[in-house]
Amino acid sequence: MEPEHVLQGAIDQMTEHLDEIAALVIARSAERIPAYHRLPTSVLEGDLVANAKDLIGLFLRSIKEGRTPSEEELQQPVAWGAERARDGLPLDAVLRIYPIGVREAWAYAAEHALPPQDPEIVAFVDHLLALLGSVQPLVAAAYLREQQELAWEKREGRQNLVARLLEGLPADRLAARVGTRLADQYAVVAYRLPDLQRGATATVRAIQSALDEQPEVMWTFDHDLGILLVPDASQVPDVLGRVDTAAGAGTTRLAAAAIAAIAADIPRARREAVDLLQLAERLNRPAGLFWLPDLAIEYQLSQPGPARDYLAGLIAPLAGHPHLVDALRAFVATGYNRAEAAEALTIHRNTLNYRLGRIHTITGHDPTHPTAAGTLAAALIAHDLSPSLQ
Repeated sequence: MEPEHVLQGAIDQMTEHLDEIAALVIARSAERIPAYHRLPTSVLEGDLVANAKDLIGLFLRSIKEGRTPSEEELQQPVAWGAERARDGLPLDAVLRIYPIGVREAWAYAAEHALPPQDPEIVAFVDHLLALLGSVQPLVAAAYLREQQELAWEKREGRQNLVARLLEGLPADRLAARVGTRLADQYAVVAYRLPDLQRGATATVRAIQSALDEQPEVMWTFDHDLGILLVPDASQVPDVLGRVDTAAGAGTTRLAAAAIAAIAADIPRARREAVDLLQLAERLNRPAGLFWLPDLAIEYQLSQPGPARDYLAGLIAPLAGHPHLVDALRAFVATGYNRAEAAEALTIHRNTLNYRLGRIHTITGHDPTHPTAAGTLAAALIAHDLSPSLQ
């Protein structure tokens, strides 16, 4: 029989017995790889057997068609490897299953599908595959360990570098030692981490991994605050987007930033960013990124002094009339638009006009007059920022 006919016949016979071969591969893997003992029987006899069947089938089809599998065809087998990582299997265990699969497929072909072979040749091929199955996972695991150690050393060095920069200490020599080129200036960003009561470690690691993909960005954590040093201020939204994605859908992120024109200015910029973040939180601002120009008036009014006390005092007489305070808030929030404010409060416009008139009577400032309206808007902010009035 012609060699191509022999091969074709072997492929056809193995294709007919794919279920048997796949089950044998997984059974042998479970016997020889201790880590697979941790997997549920439903996974071993279900998902893994199905995966093995598909992969061996792909291998046989590619031989029959005289080609190698395409990248698109290999996407699913690669995804299966990632699933094993989520199952908690170490890399060497994941890699060992492939040589075992090849050995079992070869053993089946030699015994059932191919013409009788020289026993020494069969044993030789089996030993080659066994060697590959032993060496490959060990080398990969050793390489991964070394890579992880190097990555940890670099990350630790960068964390020390960030700490020195935030403290205003000289950092040029340390930056050179960890292979980091310091930028001429940085946007210092402060953001609040999501609630980490559940899955805290996984969430923090996900954020770390996402930020590690941008080596020019330096980062650290300070309790429930994240601090970023971003060389290009225009990239801050993109970096925060990565943080949002890593933290998981549904998280609400509020952030604030300030520019440090030189390295020595980083501590001041950090204080400003943290102050802005806390200010935005106290004022219940929506999620987003805030710079000083976004909160300049609020920032100034947050500083204690007689002016803030005076402004906060203007709202004090309304303390017993929460519906009037709500009316003033809605009027200011809608840009002094009576129709929109009334709609936001779900009241008639005439009712709003009456309440605005009451505010004028009680405070002595007419919220419908441009100058007085600005004063009352500032007074609301001062009231919200005065601890004694909370």
